[in-house]
Amino acid sequence: MDAEEEREKKRVILADDPSNRAMVQRDLHLLPSEILLEILSRLPITSLIHFKTTSHGCYDLIADTRLPPMFRNRVSDSNPCLILFNHNLPVSQQLHFVDIEDCSRRVRKIEPPQHLKIANLVGSCNGLLCLSFPIISHLFVSYGLLIYNPFVGDAVRVPPAVQFFDQFEVFGFGFHPRTGEFKVVRIVYYEKETMVGDPVLDVEELDEGFDTVDESMVQVFTVGTTEWRNKGAPPPELGDEIGPPVALVEGSLHWVTPVGMGGVDPIFGIISFDLAAEVFKEIPHPPCQRLVSDRCNLSVLSGCLSAAIGSGETGHFDMWVMKQYHVKESWVKQFSFDPYLHRGWPVNTSSSLSRLPIIICALKNGEILLQYNKSSLVSYDPVENRFKTLQISRLPNQFQVLPFLPSLFSAKATMNLLF
Repeated sequence: MDAEEEREKKRVILADDPSNRAMVQRDLHLLPSEILLEILSRLPITSLIHFKTTSHGCYDLIADTRLPPMFRNRVSDSNPCLILFNHNLPVSQQLHFVDIEDCSRRVRKIEPPQHLKIANLVGSCNGLLCLSFPIISHLFVSYGLLIYNPFVGDAVRVPPAVQFFDQFEVFGFGFHPRTGEFKVVRIVYYEKETMVGDPVLDVEELDEGFDTVDESMVQVFTVGTTEWRNKGAPPPELGDEIGPPVALVEGSLHWVTPVGMGGVDPIFGIISFDLAAEVFKEIPHPPCQRLVSDRCNLSVLSGCLSAAIGSGETGHFDMWVMKQYHVKESWVKQFSFDPYLHRGWPVNTSSSLSRLPIIICALKNGEILLQYNKSSLVSYDPVENRFKTLQISRLPNQFQVLPFLPSLFSAKATMNLLF
């Protein structure tokens, strides 16, 4: 532990002493509000959460409308928090976070929105989480959506979309910097009942002689409005086995998906959905021989679309970064690394496919944060070619992880809604 970490631990110990807290609260009122807000804006989110529960005066300071933009400007230059999610646990235990700027690096529980029984994590953006939850009727299972700020505690419910029998839904959530709008994208695949050789009929007219045809639809909801808008069918490349989008860059959601066939093997590419134009586009992929879906990991590094592409022959990953969005010539190979070197895992064995790491984000010090086996978090130093397991207290056994910049803006205020 270096000297700065030791000093920080002493500050934490002093802050937890009740007599010290009382003295600090008394002295705070002697300072001008502008200075107080400047001090608060520099505190980690964990300290702010604790601070606002200590007294009514402290709560009022945290609720000051001048603080959220000051805090946002600071966290934009910091390492992100990490949202940890496990959908196999009861909803009260599903959501956690860890602030890697905090020297304690302790996993802390996030309280879910009230009355939520089961949840899935759709995505995160600008300090907000998008959560889906099942709505079960006697006809089908559909999903509702909530936009939630876990540190402020408020949520905005998204209106229900049209439902179909035997449907499969994929959601994406993002923000476009040019339009300033948050949007939810829904891709739904379903079967439509038809009479053989006749136009599509209503499902209530089912009888012998009817058949089913596969249908799909893209819908977009702009947060702050009241209705979903239909955008037609998704491109044929996005089949019904598609997963959720894995990267939000320049206001576009991204998938790795088959875009054609090369003999008997599919050819994979990168498909995006532009949240401003509300259209799908094919993004030029890095200048490598081919993409393989289970060996291409899209992520966002320093605001750029990035792709970690694995070699089936050597086991190495090449880390590519698109320096100028949507410009093929701007792909640059930043470095290569062997993910199996961590803990001495073997190279290029069939069992090792499940051990391929997920690229989470870039850290301020230039290291890359990885997740192995849906559990351990590891930083990789590309200069020293060195791996280091992050020591995090109370880390769950299994979890999904998302980088997350915390916000003090409420979900309703962020979307400029009146409720």
